[in-house]
Amino acid sequence: MFNRMKTVVTFAAGAVAGLMLAACLTVQGSRPGAFGGEALILPLMGLLLYVGYEAGRLATLAQAEQRRRRRRAGPPYRVEPGDE
Repeated sequence: MFNRMKTVVTFAAGAVAGLMLAACLTVQGSRPGAFGGEALILPLMGLLLYVGYEAGRLATLAQAEQRRRRRRAGPPYRVEPGDE
C-alpha cells in the first residue's frame, strides 16, 4: 500500500514539474532573448530533488534506528529471571 502511494505521489510530482517546465519554456520563448525568473526553475528543480533525496535517506536511517531499538528492547512480555 505504501509503495503504491509513494509511486503515485512521485508520478504526480514529476508530471507537475514537467508542466511547470513547459510553462516556463513557453514564457521564455515568447521573449526576445531576455531571461526572467523562469530561468531559475531548473536549478530549483535540482535543489528540490536533492532535498527530497536527503529527506528520504534521513527517514530510512530513522526507521532503521527505531527497528534496532525495538529489537534490542525485546518483547514487552519478556520475564526476567528472578521476577517470577
